[in-house]
Amino acid sequence: MSKRHRLNNYIMREFEVTIDDINSRGWGRGDIEDEGRRVPVEVRGAFPGDRVRVVGRHIEDSRVQCGIVEFVSQHYPRIEIGCPHARVRCDKDTGCGGCTLRELAYETQCQLKQGILERLLAKQGVKTPVSPILPCVACDHYRNKMELSFGPDGADALGTGLHPSGFKYEVISMRYCDTFSEIIAELAERTTAWAKALGITYYVFRENAGFLRLLTLREGKRTGASMVILTTSGEPEVNVHGAIWTAEAVIRDYAENVLGRLSRQVDSFYWTAVTTQKGHVTRNDDHLIFGPAVLQEKMLMPDEAHALTYEILPRAFFQPNTLQAERLYQEVLKQASPYMTAEMPMLDLYCGTGTIALCFARYGHRAIAVDIEKQAIENARENARKNGLEDRIEFYAGDAAEILKQHLDADANFTEHLMVVDPPRRGLLPPAYRQIMRIRPKTIIYVSCNPESLAEDLRRFEADGYEVVHIQPVDMLPQTAHLETVATLRRLEVAC
Repeated sequence: MSKRHRLNNYIMREFEVTIDDINSRGWGRGDIEDEGRRVPVEVRGAFPGDRVRVVGRHIEDSRVQCGIVEFVSQHYPRIEIGCPHARVRCDKDTGCGGCTLRELAYETQCQLKQGILERLLAKQGVKTPVSPILPCVACDHYRNKMELSFGPDGADALGTGLHPSGFKYEVISMRYCDTFSEIIAELAERTTAWAKALGITYYVFRENAGFLRLLTLREGKRTGASMVILTTSGEPEVNVHGAIWTAEAVIRDYAENVLGRLSRQVDSFYWTAVTTQKGHVTRNDDHLIFGPAVLQEKMLMPDEAHALTYEILPRAFFQPNTLQAERLYQEVLKQASPYMTAEMPMLDLYCGTGTIALCFARYGHRAIAVDIEKQAIENARENARKNGLEDRIEFYAGDAAEILKQHLDADANFTEHLMVVDPPRRGLLPPAYRQIMRIRPKTIIYVSCNPESLAEDLRRFEADGYEVVHIQPVDMLPQTAHLETVATLRRLEVAC
């Protein structure tokens, strides 16, 4: 009998389990013993030390994902939940998968996150002590970006909101969210009412039909600027209660009757039309309907004298918590400081909109910055120009491994550069890692958004002659299990 077939025996069965860990999503993990076999389970809403009666729901990554029937006992005290959407799924308005740690006091959240990181490092054999987590400066209204989806709201009506945990297409019509500013709920409600009044349909992926896809709101937490992006299908015409409107006419109506009636003014509005056709590359066409073409934001590093200003395009990546991003990048500078001279240049791999390279350039260092997203590099160049640092940074759009290989083939020597890597969640892919090993810089600062891939990569670096000298977790997103970490690696000198 296959492993998956054995696990299927637990679907719709009730059993008790003790939770001894949580995963990177904040779900409780435990094991049950059944007929001499260890069966791993995951339970959303349960935390280490809890004893829970659960029912098997489905299988994912060789684990039985379960719903809670009842708590036999709870280890950590729970606090009152103010958000109507945060609870485990029980009706069409609950089950938001975002704030999985909301029931716990913030100090407990930080403790659990630190524990996740320490256990993953220990599993990989990384023995460097982990510094106490840097807590978030603000736990409410901290997000500078929120992306909402259109879809069925659980009652076969159009909704605008987030997907419930475990649901790919269904959405919760948002009435409240205290991780973003209060305008997000008003925007969602007005958008839903507008779409229903006109009879405009949501996009159905399986059928490649329908109009409304995503609604995104971005804000500058230091500047107060705001930008709305309405993403639709690429259909040129829309059926509005039997009448045919052009897509542009629908968008203009949205700008007037939704954005124009919000309690707070929106500075910029983009319409992004996504054209998807089988056998063709998906095309995103951005149309600026009104306002500035970019969102203005600022970060203090750590004061106005070293402030950096940013122009953010609608689809460019920017850390979702501006104030905590300041602490994150200040930590990068702090860890780099003992190993840098005033003349030392740096390499910034996976640079995004150039934030880290700009931080070093602001303090007088020269930088080379690389990212695979062409729009991000264009945005980064403009940010460098806006801050008067364009002469200090060279930007390259392309795969990190290929860019490094091109420079190495040109006999460039990066050994004395400080290298900063800030890879995506999956960590450093083998080609990029091999090119880094060809360079073998003396100092590497690794910025991670995934403790699991960080631990695996740190083990690889240690095996290839590097010492992990410092590990500092930074809490970026309160109420969630997400964790950023800054680690410093030093190349070990081989005795002759």
